Amino acid sequence: MDDVSTILSREVSGAAFRQLVRTGTAAPISDLAADLDRPEPEIESAVERLRSEGGIQVDDQGRVVGAAGLSIGPDRHRIELGERTFWTWCAYDILGIFGALEADGTAHSSSPTTGVSLEVRFRRGRPEPTSLVLLRPDDSYMSCCANVYEDWCSNSNFFESREAASTWAAARGIPGHVMDLSRAADLATRNWEPLADGLRL
Repeated sequence: MDDVSTILSREVSGAAFRQLVRTGTAAPISDLAADLDRPEPEIESAVERLRSEGGIQVDDQGRVVGAAGLSIGPDRHRIELGERTFWTWCAYDILGIFGALEADGTAHSSSPTTGVSLEVRFRRGRPEPTSLVLLRPDDSYMSCCANVYEDWCSNSNFFESREAASTWAAARGIPGHVMDLSRAADLATRNWEPLADGLRL
């Protein structure tokens, strides 16, 4: 059973994610506390815990600028959600965010092996047909990470082929699954739907 701190962390991540999507601006602790109807010191502690684990990002004023894989400032992958621009921490985030929001748009990334620009188009949250694949590190690999953003997210990427993804992962000792984007989108969407909590674009 999840403990109280884990449940609160999930609630804070979800509230921050939804506010970032709705406003495209940094989320103050006070806004998250009001949204969750909890005391500000409690939310501040949860945010700090998430920040130390790489599960949330804050600016120099302590406002949340990144949550649940979504950032309002430049990061590893750029996504166009309708008319708005955001960034994500990993390629898996892209699939979950588009899927949960049932959004149209385009994701921009690059190949870790060649540096070539990669693009994925989405319609109603689903990736359009493409030969690209996703490398998703195993959950066991995540449990060994001290910082999710630094250690796990940096290793979840799009690749031009299964062979390229498998070779890249093997060279770095990263256990994981290479998936076509349709299958990966199914899994990611289920992960992000509770965080989106019905929010749609």
